Amino acid sequence: MDPLIGSIKQGISGFSEAISLADDLEGVAQQVQDLGKKELAARRAWRRKQVQVNGDYAFVDAVDEYRRVREALDMKAELKKQAIAKWGPSAWHEIELIEARQKDEYAKLYTEDGYDREKMFQLKVGCFGAAFIIVMILWGTGVIRQMSEAFLGG
Repeated sequence: MDPLIGSIKQGISGFSEAISLADDLEGVAQQVQDLGKKELAARRAWRRKQVQVNGDYAFVDAVDEYRRVREALDMKAELKKQAIAKWGPSAWHEIELIEARQKDEYAKLYTEDGYDREKMFQLKVGCFGAAFIIVMILWGTGVIRQMSEAFLGG
């Protein structure tokens, strides 16, 4: 077998793999972009619905929220009395520290939508970064120019 033909076949195989990988990465990037678009559309729809549904009845929601907050504060005061009576003042301090830690952990992880925005951002940056690196490698080696000439003629 002629070594030139073997190297040409190997080069074509390498190009095929690079094209396949670029297509796969483009598909992943498109899926991530579609996910972001769907997320924004869902948020917009939810907010629009909240304005339409709750706009005229905001006072009802305000009264209901005040009632829940008042009940929670009253319950907290009662539990504070019970905890201090049963375990002493230092126990209540420990309970407050635990409560603050739990609130902080929850605030770091979730948004009002229930999604972990930091992880979504990391996924998007990772996908776009990988696609950028591959495109730069293909561009730097001249593969993109050769592919455009082969497909578009030139």
